[in-house]
Amino acid sequence: MDIILSEAIRIAKLAGTKIKELREAKQYTESVKDGYELVTTADLVSNDIIKAEIYKVFCNHEILSEEDNGNKNQSLQQPTWIIDPIDGTVGYANDHYQVAVSIAYAVDCKVRYGVVYNPFLDEMYYASENSGAFLNGNKISVKDVSELKSCVIGTGFPHRKDDIQEIISRLGRVLPHIRDLRRLGSPALDICWVACGRMQGFYEGKLSPWDVAAAKLIAIEAGAEVGYYKKEDNYPVLECINGNNIIVSSPKVFDELKHILA
Repeated sequence: MDIILSEAIRIAKLAGTKIKELREAKQYTESVKDGYELVTTADLVSNDIIKAEIYKVFCNHEILSEEDNGNKNQSLQQPTWIIDPIDGTVGYANDHYQVAVSIAYAVDCKVRYGVVYNPFLDEMYYASENSGAFLNGNKISVKDVSELKSCVIGTGFPHRKDDIQEIISRLGRVLPHIRDLRRLGSPALDICWVACGRMQGFYEGKLSPWDVAAAKLIAIEAGAEVGYYKKEDNYPVLECINGNNIIVSSPKVFDELKHILA
């Protein structure tokens, strides 16, 4: 296994084990950042672990993290790690099990490796470019479905509720055309669930690069179709980390889902 992928897996496991220990021992506190978004001290501990472990091995690489107030360089020209120390913080703080550590590696403006680890279920999703996607060492692929009405679709809702009417309207358009809806609270896991066939599609309006960088690669390598129901012209984010208005689905239902959402 490539050293970058093996290190990403090792580091995700290390950080995941720590946040699981902190929650089981109730050794974390909660606060709110930017006036609306929940953050815990476990997020910050995980962030510190991941960064320290990366720098031990790759001291000259750049890091793009949700929990860093400093460098937010998204050019990805140089070797860059894109990390979400806890994806699904609200779920984490409420004893839910759908919580993940997300780590992606990019260079030359493209994500090359992706790892998403759920420590509460001990599920490690990972992929490297052009090499397939895996869950705990077993190759995974999307579920082969041909009609949206037979599909379970995932979605998520933003921390800010500025466009709540649009979100409700979109949900109202989708629900009559699908079998059921799920909301895990972790977009990285939502996308990985599409990759392994547990859901057949996922959409959401406003996601950050660290929410999707690793999971998008995993889904693509598992055979998913990835695109957008509304493309914003001149949006200054590279395709591989763009989470705005994202759709990830089994290929045969992508166009139908996109049409309904758009």
